[in-house]
Amino acid sequence: MKRFKWYLRMIYEFARISFKSQIEYRLNFIAGAFVEIAYMLIKIVYLIVVIRSGVKIGGLTPEMITIFVGTYIFMTGIWMMLSGINSIPKKVIRGELDFLVVKPGPIQFMQTLGRFDFAMAFPNVTAGIVIICVGWHKANIPVNFTTTGGFLFFLACGIFLTYGFTMIPALLVFWVTSLNGISTFFASLWDFNNMPMEMYGKIIKNIGTFIIPVFLITNWSGLFVLNKLSSLEILWGILAPVIMFFISKFMWNKGLKRYTSANG
Repeated sequence: MKRFKWYLRMIYEFARISFKSQIEYRLNFIAGAFVEIAYMLIKIVYLIVVIRSGVKIGGLTPEMITIFVGTYIFMTGIWMMLSGINSIPKKVIRGELDFLVVKPGPIQFMQTLGRFDFAMAFPNVTAGIVIICVGWHKANIPVNFTTTGGFLFFLACGIFLTYGFTMIPALLVFWVTSLNGISTFFASLWDFNNMPMEMYGKIIKNIGTFIIPVFLITNWSGLFVLNKLSSLEILWGILAPVIMFFISKFMWNKGLKRYTSANG
């Protein structure tokens, strides 16, 4: 328990320092936020089209679809906040991990959660929460311990899974020098979540659920609330984030052994 509290305290301190350092350059902070707002508005336009057309996807009403889109926008903010993970390739190539290797404490934790990008994350996280609440209300979903607790639980699982999903392609830099193609591929996979997975065929759904579990990140919380998850799917929604984390942990340890510092 003490160790867990230490991690939480350190995350808070890292977040506080990151926010203070970013608002020192307020113009850059505001510009970054406005750029992300522009991208987010494009996503909202798609949602408005779906709502006005009244189209149903896999039995989901436009109001229900709103919850999934809101979750996608929220998770996109979480993804962008993890700038420590996104900077791993650059630090490995430049040999800048030296500064962490010599420090006491868990290296992976300090690198991946040592810095957050609030300018990119804040618009998405805020808008995502608002859209989820609007969709929840419009879909007449009751607010009780089961629905709210289940939604928040699988939302937390999605955040945990986002960590592993973001880590794995970044860690490939220990084996592959150029990650441009890999990064583009994983970014494309992420965008499959801009609509509920019910719009895709069975093969794509199975791949995105069991092989590369990207659909779990934004779909499972909404599907649970709508009572559309089987017992097996609920279990997989819990196990997948844990498996992805341990895969990323294994890759980190193996990659660190291959790391060549700036001093050789």
